[in-house]
Amino acid sequence: MNRPTYKTVERSSDLAVKVSGKTQSEVLINSAFALFDLMTDLDKVEVKEKISVEVEGVDDELMANWIRELLYLFQRSGYILKEFEVQETHGSVVRAEGSGETFDPDRHEIRREFIGVLIHQCRLGKTGDQWTGQATFEI
Repeated sequence: MNRPTYKTVERSSDLAVKVSGKTQSEVLINSAFALFDLMTDLDKVEVKEKISVEVEGVDDELMANWIRELLYLFQRSGYILKEFEVQETHGSVVRAEGSGETFDPDRHEIRREFIGVLIHQCRLGKTGDQWTGQATFEI
């Protein structure tokens, strides 16, 4: 699998991640990958479990809710996800699965901790035939 690419812009209290893709689903997958890739070394994460993720929202709100839910899964249950599959995007609903494992301090190092998601700075939209997205994390 080719690793998704993303760009980051870091300021003193937040970190913005910019992603692009051919489809809305690809942008969501790339943003999810970026979240966990920035958090830890994904090469050390094994695919042991699948977690269902469902969020609702329109455009920017959808991106914010998607990233918030993934961050919540890590903060609440310790899930580190490295593979993603969007099963359905219809209207304002996204249903997806993330695969990975729970955090193991003997094998995983947290490189960067995120406190939350700056909802008002999340973006998701289409220009021409290209989808782009941005998620901004509080650090």
